[in-house]
Amino acid sequence: MEAWNEAWATAAGRREWLEPDQFVVELLPALRAANVQRGLDLGFGVGRHAILLAKQGIEMYGLDAAANGLTYANEWAVNELVVLNLTTGDMEKLPYNDNFFDLIITWNVIYHGTIDVIQQTVTEIERCLKPGGHLICTLISHSHTRYGKGNAIEPNTFVIPDSGESSHPHHYFNRAEAQHLLHHFTLHRCEDVDHSVDQSGSYHWQIHATLVQAAD
Repeated sequence: MEAWNEAWATAAGRREWLEPDQFVVELLPALRAANVQRGLDLGFGVGRHAILLAKQGIEMYGLDAAANGLTYANEWAVNELVVLNLTTGDMEKLPYNDNFFDLIITWNVIYHGTIDVIQQTVTEIERCLKPGGHLICTLISHSHTRYGKGNAIEPNTFVIPDSGESSHPHHYFNRAEAQHLLHHFTLHRCEDVDHSVDQSGSYHWQIHATLVQAAD
């Protein structure tokens, strides 16, 4: 996505995306207890979660559409003395083998698209995860202040023209729809949380789940 590629090219654009989210940090003991060995950061941005997890001894891969983020993340990883296996690509078609990962994290990523795109992405996540594998993800919520704004291109999916990242389709979820999307998973945590520092209404579902049954 061009808006993110432009953001990752500057220090100002990267500034708010350098610290791992607290929700992810809180899950580190559970991942260690599950003996997670290999993970994918799908939509890794500038690398904050990939690097966090690599420093826990997890062999980390990453895929993102923005090349500028890849360049920055690789340089950051060298400075942190960890190795990341990063590439650019499309979340709807992951270039990994079946049952390859113990963990997939996708933070502020997979809700960017129509519901068909999102469902195909989840199918790919299920294909690449091992049975019992962990998913850490976010879905943008109906509680978000932007819900209903812009042009509706399908139910609960909106585009705000000429507004950078928001000019890309965003599909908004309530709890029931989030549970339906992830119906092959057991949801351990599913919380509707305001992600904005100033409590301005940037609500997202933050989710920790494990794969029970992959798609047929």
